[in-house]
Amino acid sequence: MTIELDHLTVEAPESGTRALLQDMSIQFNSGEITLLLGCTGSGKTTLLQTIAGLKPPSAGHIALNGEPFWQNGKVPRPILLQMGFVFQFPEQQLFARSIQREFSYSLRPYRLSDEQKKRQMIESLVQWDPPTDSIEMKQRFNPDRSPFALSGGERRRLGLALGTATKPEWLLLDEPSAGLEAQSVLLLLDVLKRHREAGKGAIVATHDLDTFLPVADRVLLLREGQLIADLTPRELHMQPELLEEAEIGLPPSMRLAQQLRAAGMDLPTALTPEEMAASIAQSPFVASDKLYQQVKQTSVPEKSEGSQQDSAKKEPSNDAQEVLPPKDLYRNMDPRLKWLLYILLVTAAMLQHRWIGLSLTLIPVILALSVLPRQTLAGCVKLMKPLLMFFIISTTLSGTTLDAEGGSLRFGFSLLQAEATLLNVYRLFIVTLASLWFSLTTPYGRMVEGLNWVLGIGKKIRLPVTSFALAVSLIFRFIPMIWSEWQRFSLIVRSRGKAALKPNTVRVRDIGPMVIPLLMSLLQRAEDMTIAMEMRKVRENPMLGVRSTLLVWSKRDTIICGIGFIVFVLFISIRK
Repeated sequence: MTIELDHLTVEAPESGTRALLQDMSIQFNSGEITLLLGCTGSGKTTLLQTIAGLKPPSAGHIALNGEPFWQNGKVPRPILLQMGFVFQFPEQQLFARSIQREFSYSLRPYRLSDEQKKRQMIESLVQWDPPTDSIEMKQRFNPDRSPFALSGGERRRLGLALGTATKPEWLLLDEPSAGLEAQSVLLLLDVLKRHREAGKGAIVATHDLDTFLPVADRVLLLREGQLIADLTPRELHMQPELLEEAEIGLPPSMRLAQQLRAAGMDLPTALTPEEMAASIAQSPFVASDKLYQQVKQTSVPEKSEGSQQDSAKKEPSNDAQEVLPPKDLYRNMDPRLKWLLYILLVTAAMLQHRWIGLSLTLIPVILALSVLPRQTLAGCVKLMKPLLMFFIISTTLSGTTLDAEGGSLRFGFSLLQAEATLLNVYRLFIVTLASLWFSLTTPYGRMVEGLNWVLGIGKKIRLPVTSFALAVSLIFRFIPMIWSEWQRFSLIVRSRGKAALKPNTVRVRDIGPMVIPLLMSLLQRAEDMTIAMEMRKVRENPMLGVRSTLLVWSKRDTIICGIGFIVFVLFISIRK
């Protein structure tokens, strides 16, 4: 069984940025463990999600044994059932009140008998945490026990167990050893070996070379969404410069082999500590003091703190993808201008009393949103659908009348009441769209700086402007954050539910499994933001120095601001 990628490209959601995957042609074979190596932002997770059928390619093709993945905008269920994707933090997918319900949800798409489901559940649990006695088994993995009563490491192992309980043909693991203790890592390696012995395939994205290179059959090196090397682990050991080209540091085993080779000790390639120790023990130079001096002189120097910082600067981060591209109209726009335009537009909309006036204020909002990338606009449309449904329901209920005269109930509908409510929700809809544009086009730091300047006059009369600015900015920050988390958890339920759906679509029955982890994640993010607020007070301490400004007002900003004021005056003149 093979997975074939033919000139596959996956574009980034933001226009103007480089593609997440670029013209990639690879064939993955069953019976092999393939490692995906690369620095942060190299495309490892995107490649795994594309193979799992969660991300559609922008160009090129992907097929399983010649059968295309994407057919009529969806991936057929038979293909999805063969993919077992485990996310980087598998414990975040837990939602049910018992371990048994978690397994029931993951096994449900396979339409197994109750006896088979129970057998696969027990096999997976025992495989990931073999008990020392039956009592321990009952205490730790009682099917009626809540998964949230487990420790952090146990929840992570449970998440891995859920991914392997379905016995998929392909295991797709994203950083599976992250956060695992040594004993659990050994269990993970055992699972991979058994999977390969069964003639099935595994693809592992990892930074942990010392753990996975000894068991891997093949290594793919990625850099900036491109495949730069396809070789075996032993070939990689002989060419450590490829890891440096991919901006990956050498693992300790390779560094030691490199030092010994520089000292004149040409050892056979060793992938494990045991192989390395045996090679050194058999070397005629092992008892020589000269070897120690040579290794000491030729040892690779550790990076200084400054060089580590420099390399960290070179490493692309996920946050960098959220910054708008240089050619984008909104990137270099001063945040103070955005705040002024937003305030003017919202004020103009709130002062309108007629339909034509409100509709005119909607025009600049639509024009501003139309410049955003198409994928971002598609996300906005999906986000607006439930809001529009709420507006329709609210209008319908407000226009409904109830008459109890004559001893009987009679329902009616008042067009005047419904129109008044609809006008108000229409105004709210325009303000919401404007807020969405502002939050999607303004990085958080620039948003806070701009609002601090807009409210700067309040500082002169000692108003709590800073706290107010931070609170307002956090509200705007939560708008794209909720959408981002919604997209992330929708991928998780689609991966576990194995439903043949279009991207970013969730079934009604999957709302529960998605909303509970989503709320828990948002609460955690809110706690992190609270800590950040406390740290911000420290940074604003004049004894510790003042933060560098993010505000640069250009001539273009002045022209746009003038146009904004002219349009605002026109809106005010037609408000009655």
